[in-house]
Amino acid sequence: MNKCIVIGGGFAGLTTAAYLVNKNIKVDLLEASPKLGGRAYSFLSKDGTTIIDNGQHILMGCYNETLRFMKMIGAKDNLIYQSELEINFLKEGFEQIKLKAASFPHPFNLLFGILNYKAIGFTDRLKILKFFFKMFSYSENELIRLTVEEWLRKEKQNSRINKALWEVIAVGALNTSIKKAAAKVFSDVLKEIFLNGKFASTIVLPKYGLTETYCDKAQAFIEKNGGRIYTSRTVTGLKIENEKIVEVQTDEGNINEFDCVVSAVPFYALQKIIPVSYLNKKPELRYSAILSVHLWLKKNPLQEEFYGLINSPLHWIFKKKTHLTLVISDADHLIEKNKEEIFNIVAKELRKFTGISENNITDYQVIKEKRATFVPAENIINSRPSVITGLENFFVAGDWVDTNLPSTIESAVKSGRLATDAIFHAKSCKFNYYNERKKNNVRKS
Repeated sequence: MNKCIVIGGGFAGLTTAAYLVNKNIKVDLLEASPKLGGRAYSFLSKDGTTIIDNGQHILMGCYNETLRFMKMIGAKDNLIYQSELEINFLKEGFEQIKLKAASFPHPFNLLFGILNYKAIGFTDRLKILKFFFKMFSYSENELIRLTVEEWLRKEKQNSRINKALWEVIAVGALNTSIKKAAAKVFSDVLKEIFLNGKFASTIVLPKYGLTETYCDKAQAFIEKNGGRIYTSRTVTGLKIENEKIVEVQTDEGNINEFDCVVSAVPFYALQKIIPVSYLNKKPELRYSAILSVHLWLKKNPLQEEFYGLINSPLHWIFKKKTHLTLVISDADHLIEKNKEEIFNIVAKELRKFTGISENNITDYQVIKEKRATFVPAENIINSRPSVITGLENFFVAGDWVDTNLPSTIESAVKSGRLATDAIFHAKSCKFNYYNERKKNNVRKS
């Protein structure tokens, strides 16, 4: 039969389906919503004039799994790549400070970049370098027991350093405060960003709206290679017999012909269709919100592609061709406020940091993602299940499974690749792909 059902059309599901069809496996991908992309998609603004994203998503050069996936589906040219790390930070009063890699071989380019980072005093910059050198002296067991805040305090990283650098990186990468996140996760992120070559630390941004950037390309690749995608198709349950999935139940009928099933939906959605006891671990996830505010201006004075804000509840400003996108991560404290209250907070910060007044704003749209990511605390990290389940032909993918990465696009993509690898190693899924490969090897010998 050589067929797999993939449930969910976000990054994890699209990655799984793309890898499977690339290995000549037939795939039916079922997505409950009328669009692909999961928590990373684009749509028309409320006035119908502008394509906006549900949230600004940043990639980095160290996102090897994501960039490999984008290349496979033909979306590599839909991204904007930095040649070297460069972030424009703002302090109040539109004071601009660059964190920019120097023109030296790696890692000296980053070390000298930090030495020239004038958002903090020179003595504090030396403390940052000392922290980087000492980072390798900690074992995983030591770091897993510490929060990021505890680790930084132990290494004498003061509030000035935290506000100007560590909180910017931690909140941006982990979407949670340094008080909650485990130091081990933060250590892993820092090593990926700063120690894996010059390109690893660079910022990569979508060139277009997210749907055009990757969803359309993924769909075209999957369908070109024999896969089928069904949107607005809700999976309502999975029938289990003899430790196998034998039927996928949907709102438009049941599916019985398949070799395996991959669930690539969030954990809270998975619980609605199958008992979590079939996972090898039961996740104890707590979620963290992200707020995005899109602003349309009479006149836009900003010149750079994006800015990071120092010591502000507003974390990032991205300049689009038609509007600005402002991002607040770790936004649980704001999520219950109404859109007018959120706009007032954002407008106040925008005026303080850029001088853009409320009179210059012609329209705005607030996007709330209440369960954007999970909090990478110690107990949560240790409860993440693998892609392999207690059922012979059932696998799971998503940023919440055990990828050794925080809840990011990179984690979602990696999980899809891991699920695909697990399928081809499972005895219950004996696809002709391997049989054909064996035949070819025999012919060659």
